[in-house]
Amino acid sequence: MGLHATAGIDLLYDDNVYRVDDQIENPTKDIIVTPWAELTYGKPIGRHDLLLRGRVGYDQFISEGQRSKLRLDTEAKAVIRFGATCSVTPLLSYRQQRADYGDINQQTENLQRFATFGADLSCERPGLFPVASYRRDLTRNDDAFDFADQTSDTYMAGIGYNMPSLGTLTAFYERVNSDRKKLGIENRTNSYGLRFKREVSPITQLDAELRWLDVDSDSPAVGSYNGLGWDISVSTGIVPRLKLTATTERSIVNDSLIASGFAIRTRHRLAGEFAISELTSAGFYGELEKRKFRQDAALRPFSITADRNQRFGAMLKRKLSDRFDLSLDAQRYKRRTDTDVAEFSGTQVTLGAAIRF
Repeated sequence: MGLHATAGIDLLYDDNVYRVDDQIENPTKDIIVTPWAELTYGKPIGRHDLLLRGRVGYDQFISEGQRSKLRLDTEAKAVIRFGATCSVTPLLSYRQQRADYGDINQQTENLQRFATFGADLSCERPGLFPVASYRRDLTRNDDAFDFADQTSDTYMAGIGYNMPSLGTLTAFYERVNSDRKKLGIENRTNSYGLRFKREVSPITQLDAELRWLDVDSDSPAVGSYNGLGWDISVSTGIVPRLKLTATTERSIVNDSLIASGFAIRTRHRLAGEFAISELTSAGFYGELEKRKFRQDAALRPFSITADRNQRFGAMLKRKLSDRFDLSLDAQRYKRRTDTDVAEFSGTQVTLGAAIRF
């Protein structure tokens, strides 16, 4: 609660900024300097809370200056409490950033804008309780990529059951309508799922979600999909000073610069953070992502129907004082596709500094 201000600067070295196939072409290296500032404000109003956050930065490419872009990330939400345990949480957010060439698959700039608004309802308490939510997501692109402009409406309703000795189990139904007016395609996803959360022990947390996915499209070429989806995360501090987190996920992604329909994404990630001392920590992460794209070639011809993305990295954080932090992050990334088109790999190293006021 209260007003908090943070400012910083990130220096990012990327040895393949245009995401070209480094086995065929000579990649372009560059350094991106990003000064940024962030304000957060929280205020209790009776039983309720108001939370505001805004972050602004500018990505300045040293050599490839035409790529430089303003970066924004803002959010406003409130927690409105009523009854003994119920609350409604309205949310409004806006974000803009340049698109990664790995998604565009061509050397053309695209500034993406993302806006979200909606609300969540929860009355979590011991025993049965209702949950519900609504969210509208809007994605807008530059004119050359307006085929990917999209508006999605997500509706969710369910019944939860909480028992302190067991955890929280929620059964839910979710509907997503994703409309691409420029292409004249709407994709619809019906999900029927179970969500379980529990602290297995004081040092271990389990979050698991299983759902049956039923997806169809206006376009016969895009087709339909039926299958199991999941989102499972296990975090443990069983080893002193070391926190390990393993996640695995399969989901439907409607927002894509590649597919005119939707993508079936499977992602696995392992991350760890080790507290070297009270002031210094080190970490690592590894991630494997696979995507299968459903698209209508008559609307937008594209030669990729699936890809695999790998990311491996390590980081080091040092707290120099109560107000000043330093961080170092090194990452190796690689993409492979089913047609050997738009493949690339490269390395990123980021040095960051932040100060709190």
